[in-house]
Amino acid sequence: MHANPPGRVERRLVLVGGGHAHVVVLRELAMTPEPGLEVVLVAKELDAPYSGMLPGYVAGHYDLDACQIDLVRLAHFAGARLIHGTADGIDTTLKHVHILGRPPISYNLLSIDTGITPAFGEIAGAEAHGIAVKPVSTFAPRWKALEARALRHDGPRRIAVIGTGAAGFELVLAIRHRLGELGPAHGIPDGSFSFALIGSGALLASHNARAQTLARSELMRAGVTLIEGDAAVAVEPTRVRLASGREIPSDATLVTTKALAPEWFARTGLSLDARGFLAVEPTLQVIGQRDIFAVGDCATVLKHPREKAGVFAVRQGPPLTRNLRLRARGMGAEPFTPQRQFLTLLSCGGKAAIASRGPFAAGGRWAWRLKDHIDRTFMRRFQDLPDPTDGMVDVAQDMLCAGCAAKVGPAPLARALERFAASERDLRGDGVRNLSPHDDAALLDLGGDALRVESIDYFPAIWPEPYVLGEISAAHALSDILAKGAKPDHALALAGLPPAAAHLQEDDLFQLLAGARAVLGREGVSVVGGHTARAEQISIGFFVSGAVAKDQFWLKGGLKGGEILVLTKPLGTGIVFAGWMRRQARAQEVAAALASMRRSNAVAARLLSEHGAVAVTDVTGFGLAGHLSEMLEASGSRATIGLAQCRRYTGVDRLIAAGVRSSLLVDNLALRDKIELHVEDEEAALALLLDPQTSGGLLAGLSPEVVPSFLEAMADAGVQAFAIGSVEREGGQTSSAVRIVVRSSVDLSPTAESTRYAAAPSPLTVL
Repeated sequence: MHANPPGRVERRLVLVGGGHAHVVVLRELAMTPEPGLEVVLVAKELDAPYSGMLPGYVAGHYDLDACQIDLVRLAHFAGARLIHGTADGIDTTLKHVHILGRPPISYNLLSIDTGITPAFGEIAGAEAHGIAVKPVSTFAPRWKALEARALRHDGPRRIAVIGTGAAGFELVLAIRHRLGELGPAHGIPDGSFSFALIGSGALLASHNARAQTLARSELMRAGVTLIEGDAAVAVEPTRVRLASGREIPSDATLVTTKALAPEWFARTGLSLDARGFLAVEPTLQVIGQRDIFAVGDCATVLKHPREKAGVFAVRQGPPLTRNLRLRARGMGAEPFTPQRQFLTLLSCGGKAAIASRGPFAAGGRWAWRLKDHIDRTFMRRFQDLPDPTDGMVDVAQDMLCAGCAAKVGPAPLARALERFAASERDLRGDGVRNLSPHDDAALLDLGGDALRVESIDYFPAIWPEPYVLGEISAAHALSDILAKGAKPDHALALAGLPPAAAHLQEDDLFQLLAGARAVLGREGVSVVGGHTARAEQISIGFFVSGAVAKDQFWLKGGLKGGEILVLTKPLGTGIVFAGWMRRQARAQEVAAALASMRRSNAVAARLLSEHGAVAVTDVTGFGLAGHLSEMLEASGSRATIGLAQCRRYTGVDRLIAAGVRSSLLVDNLALRDKIELHVEDEEAALALLLDPQTSGGLLAGLSPEVVPSFLEAMADAGVQAFAIGSVEREGGQTSSAVRIVVRSSVDLSPTAESTRYAAAPSPLTVL
């Protein structure tokens, strides 16, 4: 299933925000693609929480994964491009969405479902001392931090929740249940906590009197103090001050009261309601705009005002999808009238709930079971997505990996190059030569004190979003030059673009080049020209040229016995993106790999030079073992590495255990005879060590005495690096085909003991 079926793309739909309505749109477009429509999702968070299950998460009934929709998986399922970033403006004249920290993206159709932000300004001290529940997407870590503090012997014991609507009612009872359950195990006697629910209005004011009575009974049973009709005016570290002058003791105060529209809405020139939310027609179109829609909490349907609740956003999904289809076909949108009465199920901390609809209300465990069933059924629509490998006879052939995993395998490549070198030997002038049979760059001696080092790299998109693909491709292409100790100075680009309307091809090419420029520009590299071509999918490559002093360039050979092998990025990009293709990789796993892949190896190359490196390579398509064996063959050496010391990206071990492999692994296994394994799971070790890396790290040998200093310097620069093994000293066996001995772990003391490692790559702020 794919929202962009083969053929020419004519229009682009940009979905800003991963709210409840937009996830419905993505699923429906996946199930029934709209011909010629390209979909782009711009999402600030990669995991979209379902607000209906948030109280159950706080109460401990669900883990976080059960309550979240993985937008990376859902976007892939829908064939949508994903931009992990924050929209901060719209140009309705140029039809551009502005995104913080990167170029704007063009649209034909635009839909906005961004949610809301807390209105802390209405309560003094709330921003400094309160805990915001909205936006829901960022509440989970705030809650876990509060839970951990509350369970310490000196932690907060007096909890207050501001807001007597449904969110505040459910939240205070969920916290009461959770801390009541966990407290005794942490030495906190029952009754040590106190709870208060505070509101300027009546409890559950939008519900019927019967529901309100049941809710008050639940609060009384749980020992929660209820304060109605007395607004909170200030939050302080140990109390909440009310409009009446009353003070409520509170060591931790959560705020669920009304929220604000995103501040950037005011700069768009779009129609807004009195509170700054987007004003929309019953068609869900922003007033005065045929091709801009808005839904969820960030919008107000002026003719059908409703409270800002997740149930309304979910129910806007199908009519929004229908109207987006109609506009994509050039037709008029149809009005949608939301129902006035609907079933509300309010959880009461434990596994009981209150059911309310119109004048009806009742409560009990049956209501919680119904709520649980409805919530889980809704989430299964987005979590239990069909496996794209179902029905494939040969997954390795039907799902070929991209990026560096799209390389030709090592065996046919080596044979072809040997034949070519033999035929080329008598034709090549003295000024151009290969650095060594194993090196990826050409060396030009044009006279003077410097040598020119040149290389080219090209591959199909490992990630479908052009700007990030440009970043990754540029960082990857620089590595061949940096791995020779050279400073790159200029590049030529080669881009392939699939069929699309002219304005969309223009935007794709601009995004590709802008992403590349973001990386190349930081290293002082200019893009001086290039070439474009039509292709089945987006692809990009770069010819890169640089210079190095004649006595300072690095080769793959030159490793010395006793040197420590260091690696400057984790392993596993091939596995992560094979998992992404099969929709088995999780959002944060993909994000962590992308964050590292977008970063060039320039800092690592500089610090390796400062610490006396001589033999260096970049780890790419043949994996760590493949490129290390090239270094060892060129050096006439062997090495021992520790599997535990080979850091991997988040999720790689889980994906390997699930059977996920890069399609290039089959070819890379031709290098198996160079590896001697002394580990428990040999197959898993080979999957990691021969996994093709796109924009992988630099691999080098360093003298043991400088390794601690190098790793410290890398950590200070915010770049991850680690020692993985050592080169055998002179006299080791070198006649055997085996070049690499792999053990479960190796002792690199005192090197390892004096080393602190940089933190793992953090989640992206922009994808």
